[in-house]
Amino acid sequence: MMIKTINKINTGLLFLFLFLASVLNAQKDSIYIIDEVLAVIGDEIVLKSDLELQKVQMRQDAVPFEGDMDCFALENMMTQKLFLDQGKVDTVEASEELIQTELSRRIAMFIQQIGSQQALEEYFGKTIVEIKKDFHDPLEEQMITQQVQQSITQFVNVTPSDVQNFYNNIPKDSLPEINTQVEYAQLVIYPRDNPEEIEKCKQRLRGFIKEVREGEDFETLAVLYSDDPGSAPKGGDLGMVPRGAMVSEFDEVAFQLSNGEISAVFETEFGYHIMKMIERRGEQYHAEHILLKPKTTTADMRAAKEKIESIESLIKNDSISWRQAVYRNSMDEKTNQNDGLVINLQSNTPRFDLSQLDPQAYVAIESMKTDDISPPVLYQTREGKDGYRLIRLLQKIEPHRANLTDDYQTLQDAATNQIRQETIQKWIKKKITRTYIRINKKYVTCDFEYKWVKAEN
Repeated sequence: MMIKTINKINTGLLFLFLFLASVLNAQKDSIYIIDEVLAVIGDEIVLKSDLELQKVQMRQDAVPFEGDMDCFALENMMTQKLFLDQGKVDTVEASEELIQTELSRRIAMFIQQIGSQQALEEYFGKTIVEIKKDFHDPLEEQMITQQVQQSITQFVNVTPSDVQNFYNNIPKDSLPEINTQVEYAQLVIYPRDNPEEIEKCKQRLRGFIKEVREGEDFETLAVLYSDDPGSAPKGGDLGMVPRGAMVSEFDEVAFQLSNGEISAVFETEFGYHIMKMIERRGEQYHAEHILLKPKTTTADMRAAKEKIESIESLIKNDSISWRQAVYRNSMDEKTNQNDGLVINLQSNTPRFDLSQLDPQAYVAIESMKTDDISPPVLYQTREGKDGYRLIRLLQKIEPHRANLTDDYQTLQDAATNQIRQETIQKWIKKKITRTYIRINKKYVTCDFEYKWVKAEN
């Protein structure tokens, strides 16, 4: 697929997106509620209909809770209203541009999951414009809430002694079990670009352009010949996507095309393309494309393997250090300036659980010892580019219970999260005492975590 990999997912917004899907489903399934005000938090209110939709979402996500579901859901919603009330006090705003960008991104994600824009509109019984309108205000509130929470915890600073205390307060038999973890570096060699294969791709794509202009169906050509496994079965259709969802070269071409126009041949990191513009709507576009990847010949791969074998020999004979070999030869731009060190994008650290390794790395590393260098291993990038790599095992940590020596970063993150949560809890308790709050009499007997019920209730 052409959609860029997102390194870090904004879990709060993703949760909101899924929640809104539940809300729209609930509306679609005709949940009709006679509204009444259940709580007033400052200038904010919680309605009966809000509570019912929150419960629908909780059931669908199997959210664990203790006690009465209505009381639990209501307290969650009142807490959110506290943050929103503070947002008004502090004049916290979410820019409309950012809201629209996030809306477009979430809609694009949903379209990708459900298959097409038409399928999404049919599922909810609404147009994309109507769906975005339904999503707008809840998303704005979520973004304001996040800003308020960030301002509350912005001065949280976890010291080594905080981490030590956090660790000491965990019963030893309650410490998490850590699986085998490794840190490794790599030296990557790709086959050199083959001019003949590149020219073949360009010529074929130019031929497709000519065929379409002579009456051939673009979608049929995409199904038959495109090298994009995600869009080829759909006739090259990528659906409606916002600017920024695709690689920059793709967007650049898209926003130069008129509806119905076909582009010239252009290149991205994935290969060579032609694009047909279906429709442009402001900062979004609906396009189809055909992707061709230059073929890597057996001779190209053999030459790459011979090169990496010669580098391996130089390293093993101490004619060159690993650092020098990587800096001078590795073709992996993400690691060649850092001694080949590979970063785990899930944790943003160099440490990998064995289950997180790609199959080739797993097989190579499983039997290696620290500082061992593997023989050349076949390697394929996420974009489908083939090559070879040498893998150097930097560290292997056997299964164990978490400890400060091997797992300091993990424990520091946990300690930070706990202190942030405690900071927010203290703020909530204080904010409640300074905020006008009224709760419907039906709920004043709820066993809330915080002291919401005041004398006037």
